[in-house]
Amino acid sequence: MLQEHLSAICKQIVALDESIRFAGVANNMGSLVMTTYRQGLIPLMTEEETSQYALRAVIRATTREDFETKLGILYYSLGKYERLIRATIPIPAHDNTKSTFYLLVSFDKGSDATSIIERKVLPLIDSNQDVFD
Repeated sequence: MLQEHLSAICKQIVALDESIRFAGVANNMGSLVMTTYRQGLIPLMTEEETSQYALRAVIRATTREDFETKLGILYYSLGKYERLIRATIPIPAHDNTKSTFYLLVSFDKGSDATSIIERKVLPLIDSNQDVFD
C-alpha cells in the first residue's frame, strides 16, 4: 500500500512542472524506495549511480540536521550542476521528529527550481503528509 502511495506522489510531482525530470523517495537509510522519470527522458545516470546519489544525498541531509537547534529545520537543499538542478527535501514525520523519508527531485538546467519547490512541491507533500507518517 505504501509503495502505491509513493508511486502516485512521485508521478504527481513529475507532473507539477514540465522542467521536473525526476522524483524519487529515499528512506532514512538512503535507499530509494520509489522513482519516477519524466516521460521520454533519457536519464543522465544509471540506476546504480542514482542509488549512490540517493544514499549520499540522505547522508548530507542527515548531517545538516545536527545544526537544526541553531539554524532551524531544513526545508530543502539545492545543488546546481552544469546539466541539471537537484533538490533534497526532508519529509519530517507528522510529530516533527527526524525525517523518515527524503524526496529527491531533479530539474532541467535554467528552471526556477526554488519557486517550483516552494509553490508546488512542498504544498503537495503537505497535502500527502499522512502517507509519510
